[in-house]
Amino acid sequence: MPGGPGDGPAADRLGSPGRSGRRRPGRTLVITGLLVGLLLLVANAFFVAVEFALVAVRRTRVEQLAGTGNARARAAERSIKELSFMLSASQLGITMASLGLGFVAEPALAKLLEGPLAALGMPAAASHTLAFVVALTVVVFLHMVLGEMVPKNIAIADPERSALWLAFPLRAFTSVFRPLIVLLNRSANAGLRLLGVEPRDELVAAHTADEIAAMLAVSRDEGLLQDVEHQLMTGALGFAGRLVSTVMVPRDQIMAVSAGATAEQVERVVVNSGHSRLPVFGRDLDDVLGFVHAKDLLDLAPAAHRRPLPGRLVRRMLVVPEDRTLQQLLLAMRRARLHFALVVTAEGRTAGLVTIEDVLEELVGDITDEHDRAAAERASG
Repeated sequence: MPGGPGDGPAADRLGSPGRSGRRRPGRTLVITGLLVGLLLLVANAFFVAVEFALVAVRRTRVEQLAGTGNARARAAERSIKELSFMLSASQLGITMASLGLGFVAEPALAKLLEGPLAALGMPAAASHTLAFVVALTVVVFLHMVLGEMVPKNIAIADPERSALWLAFPLRAFTSVFRPLIVLLNRSANAGLRLLGVEPRDELVAAHTADEIAAMLAVSRDEGLLQDVEHQLMTGALGFAGRLVSTVMVPRDQIMAVSAGATAEQVERVVVNSGHSRLPVFGRDLDDVLGFVHAKDLLDLAPAAHRRPLPGRLVRRMLVVPEDRTLQQLLLAMRRARLHFALVVTAEGRTAGLVTIEDVLEELVGDITDEHDRAAAERASG
């Protein structure tokens, strides 16, 4: 009815309590939407961080901490043992947080921007469209940077601490949503089996020797390992499985003396060859009696140097088959307390000789002794 106190343009400009009351809930919803969006952004960051932390953390370190009674480490250890399930839980959390962020935060931010844009004189349709575009851009940017990249980099930089702090909340989440996670995980595993891939619950942490060698090479190139350390570790990779026959001095290069040779003749062979230990054979190289050490010749009287080598100077040799590994050889040398071994074929014939120096050189590289330096000096002139 015209003429009433609450009617007309003036009343619209001033606003009635009813209109003002209707505006407050809208503003409250916007603020609530932004706060919920912030919580969803934090939740998204949490699930991304725990996902990368569980994959990147060293399992042995977590197991070591769990063994000391650390409750957070025990939770992280259980999560690593259920890695496939936990990653499914993380993916579910990321999906829920991302969808919620788009459903709640974007409309709230767009609503917040519509007022200032309308105040600039923009038409309602244009201000609504621009507010939507700006809000979507801001939400996507924050989601990518704060919800994805930052937590990912934090987890990769310190996976151990991240896994320890985040494992408990993740397990609480999985206890609430376990039925849904189990359903999704089994559905994914069924799809994998259709493709001929057998799903695993745990991450395969083992590496082949070639992969470890490649990692050692990268560590050396980046300055994390010195050349000596790299050579030692690389040599140890294939040490256990390497055969004695690959490092022995072959039969045709053996410097040996006959059991009937005089001590004087033995001394000449020692001087000319540079070897301090020489095998002593009977009929031929397939009849090796032992070896003689050069220092034992120093105890002989001058007259004894012109007589055949005394049998008491012939020391026992370790005899090993040519198909023994270097690890087995090293253990046998340690048990026998001998550093000089005769390598024989399956038929019992002499195949070669091997010393503990030959074995150690497979680990640390060439070992230069006095004879090697003297030989190098003679060769240089």
